[in-house]
Amino acid sequence: MLLLLGLLGGGLICLLVVQTTFAAASIRISRLEQQNATQSQQVQELQQQVTVQQTASVLQREAVRLGMRPAQTLSFVDVRTHKIVTGSPAAVDLPGPHR
Repeated sequence: MLLLLGLLGGGLICLLVVQTTFAAASIRISRLEQQNATQSQQVQELQQQVTVQQTASVLQREAVRLGMRPAQTLSFVDVRTHKIVTGSPAAVDLPGPHR
């Protein structure tokens, strides 16, 4: 009888330990899911900010603020000679399929 009560008591204690462990893990999972949702929202907000900052009008305004001005004439680098060619892109002889 004592052996049976001992086994039953041990089984109940083991069950309590396992249930407590599962409850603690469940709470931790809930916290991690909340953190994940918060961080996902922050990533989306940052992506929206990047998208807004990449628009042409914002880039132009920032370039002017930094002192950049549009080029008066276009210049291209001839890849073969490594010299700067001023004028239209047709003035540069492009090799192969780029023509």
